[in-house]
Amino acid sequence: MIKPFADDEAVASIGDLAIENGTGKVAISGSVEITRDQAGLERARALKQLADDLVAELEAGHAPQQIAAAQAASVDQVANPFA
Repeated sequence: MIKPFADDEAVASIGDLAIENGTGKVAISGSVEITRDQAGLERARALKQLADDLVAELEAGHAPQQIAAAQAASVDQVANPFA
């Protein structure tokens, strides 16, 4: 599993759930099925470990009150070439 907020490169997955590490945020997208079998138990344990690691890192005092919102990307408007 990844160490939350440690780098901007690490990626992990739990089922079809993708976890992308970053120094300012951790992005989680997709889905994971927790089935009532050993495979579901393993996915549930991995999900719990990820949540526990995230909470521990944030509680360790490394979390500012709020991070600055990402600045909007610069967009150039051009004339429609098909008009």
